[in-house]
Amino acid sequence: MSMWWPHTSFFLRYAVILNVMLLFATTSSYAQQQPEDSEHASHHPEATNDPTVNANTDVLPTATQGKGPLGNAGAMMGPGMAKGMDKMMEKMGAPKPKDLYPTLMRMHSATPEQRETVLIKATARMQQGSEQLATGFDWLARAAATDDYSQMQMAVETVKEGIAHFDSGLAAKRAIQDGQEPRRVALTWFKSQMNLLPSAPEKGTSTLFGMTPFHSAVMLVLLIFTIVMVYVYGFKMRRAAALLEELKSTDTASTSAPTTKVSSVVESNPAAQQHASAPAQSSEPALSSTASSRKGTFSGDMVVTAIFNETHDVKTLRLASPDGQTIPFDFEPGQFVTFTLNIDGFEKPVKRSYTIASSPTEQYYFEVTIKREEFGVVSRYMHDAVEVGNTLSIKAPGGKFYFNGHGSNSVVLISGGVGITPMMSAVRYLTTTCWDGDIYFLFCTRTSNDFIFEQELKYLQARHPRLKVLVSMTQAEGTSWMGPQGRFSSAMINEFVPDIASKTAHICGPPAMMDATKKMLAELGMPNTHIKTEAFGAAKPEPAPVKPQLATNTNAGDNRQVRFSLSDVEAHAGPDETVLDVADGLDVDIENSCRAGSCGSCKVKLLRGDVDMEVDDGLEPEDKLSGYILACQAIPKSDVEVEA
Repeated sequence: MSMWWPHTSFFLRYAVILNVMLLFATTSSYAQQQPEDSEHASHHPEATNDPTVNANTDVLPTATQGKGPLGNAGAMMGPGMAKGMDKMMEKMGAPKPKDLYPTLMRMHSATPEQRETVLIKATARMQQGSEQLATGFDWLARAAATDDYSQMQMAVETVKEGIAHFDSGLAAKRAIQDGQEPRRVALTWFKSQMNLLPSAPEKGTSTLFGMTPFHSAVMLVLLIFTIVMVYVYGFKMRRAAALLEELKSTDTASTSAPTTKVSSVVESNPAAQQHASAPAQSSEPALSSTASSRKGTFSGDMVVTAIFNETHDVKTLRLASPDGQTIPFDFEPGQFVTFTLNIDGFEKPVKRSYTIASSPTEQYYFEVTIKREEFGVVSRYMHDAVEVGNTLSIKAPGGKFYFNGHGSNSVVLISGGVGITPMMSAVRYLTTTCWDGDIYFLFCTRTSNDFIFEQELKYLQARHPRLKVLVSMTQAEGTSWMGPQGRFSSAMINEFVPDIASKTAHICGPPAMMDATKKMLAELGMPNTHIKTEAFGAAKPEPAPVKPQLATNTNAGDNRQVRFSLSDVEAHAGPDETVLDVADGLDVDIENSCRAGSCGSCKVKLLRGDVDMEVDDGLEPEDKLSGYILACQAIPKSDVEVEA
C-alpha cells in the first residue's frame, strides 16, 4: 500500500490545484450572474431548484463532502449510480432533461432577453463541469489508493463529462458574447463533437483551393487523364466519320460511273481470221456495269511471276507488282491492259492490248491469256521470248464495255476461240462474288485440244449451280468428244437458254461467228439492244521496218496519197494499207494499242478525203461528227490528209 502513496499524493495535489482554479473562475462568474441563487445554493446544495441548472444538466450530481465511492453510506448515490438511474428512467419513458444546444438550435436570432438566458445556462453548465472535474479527480485519487479499477474507470468518465460540460458552456458563452447566430453556434459545437470540422492545414504547408499539394497533384493527374481520354475519343470519332464518308463516296462513284463492255485482243493471220481474236468494242453499251476508277489508270512496270500452258498454242502470263504489294490499279471483268514492248527489228516500241482474263477480285496479280499466231509479231514474242522474272511495261486498265452483273438477274455469254478470255474474267468474277443471277455460258471451238480453261470451267460449274455451260466442237470427228458438235444453231441456243427473248447476250469471237449468232438471237426474239457484240477485226501483220517510197505527184494504179499535216510528210498507201500502216513507215507518231478498232487510242482527225473503216467502235458519236477516224482501220478511198 505504501508504494501507492507517492502517486496518491500527486493525484491529490493535482486535483486540488485544478479544482481550485476551475471553481474560482466559474464561481466568480456565476456569482456575478446570480448572487442570490448562488448563495442560496451554497446552503442547500442537495435541494437546488434553479431551473437554469436543472434544465441543463445531464451529468452526475455532485457528491457531498465526505461521501464518495470509498465505502461509506453517502456514496450509495455516487455519479455512477446517478447516471445509471438517469438512463434507466429514460428507458422507462421519462423525458430526457433539455440541453443547452437544443435550445440554441430552436433560436433563429437572439433577443437581449434570450441572450441573457443563454449566458445564465452556459455559466451553470461551466459550474457543473467544474464540480464534476473536482469530484472525478477526488474519486480517482481514492480509487488509485485502493487499486479499485472499476472506481477508477467511473472517476475517469466523470472527469470526461466534466470537461465536456465545461467546454460546451464556455463555447456558448464566447459565441454569444461575440454576437454569433445561436443556431450556427450549436451546429459548430455539434460538428466539433462529431469530428466533422475541417482540420487546419499544418504550419508551413501551402494549399490550393483548400487542398494540400499531394491532393492538388492527384487532381492534376486526373484532369490530364480526362483531357487525354476526351481527345482520343474525339479522334476516333473523327476517324470513323472519315471512313464512313470514304465508303459512301466510293459507293456513289461505283453506282454512277459510265458503262463498259467485254473486250479482248489477239493477233491473227489474215488467212485464218475465224480463229483469230483481237480486242474490239461492242456497238451497244453494256447493261448494268460500272467503271473502275478508285485507283485510276496505271502506267509502269510489272513483273512476270508465272506462265501457264493452257493448250498447245495458248499461254497465260501472270503479272504482279515488283514490290510484292497489291497491283496498283483496279479493273472490271473484261477490261484490257496495253503492253509496250521493245522487239528486235523495230525502231520504235510496239504496243499491243490483251484482255485481262483473271477476276478483279484477285488483288495481287492479273493474268492475260494469249494465243500464238504464226504471223503475229507480239504474240510470238510473248510466247517465245518472255520468261518468268521479266519486267514488262504496261498501261491499265482500258476498255469501256464489260459485264459485272450489276442490275441484271441473268446473262448469256457466247464466245468462240480466244474470245473466251473476256467471258472467263466475267465468269470468274461472278462466281467468286456469288452473284445471284443465272449465267449461260456457250463456247465454240475446233477440238478438245483447243478447249481453253476446260478443267476450270468444269470445276466452277460443279460448285455453282447457277452457272450453265454448253460447249460445242466444230472439228470433233475422230476425237473422243461426246458433246454437241458444229457451230451453234438457233435450236441449240433456244433449248439451252430458257425464255431467251428476255435475256441479254454478250458475244465475243471471230466476225463470221458473231454475225451468225446475232442473227439467230434476233430470230429468237431477243431485241437488238440486248445483244452486245465485240467487233473482232483481224489484227493486221506488223509492217516491215522499212520505210515506203515517198509519194510523187501522180498516183500509181490504186495507190492513194496520204499526207500528215503536222509532220509535213506524205506517202502512198497500198490497196490494203491503213493510215496507221503508212504512218509507221514514215515514223509519224500516232498513238495506238489494239490495232482492231477497239480502244480508240489511234483516232486522228481527217482533214481531207474519204476512207473506209470496217470497225469504228472505238469512236464516240461526237468523234464521228467532228470528223475523226481510226488510223488502224482507215483504208484510203482517195487522196487523204490527216492531222498527225
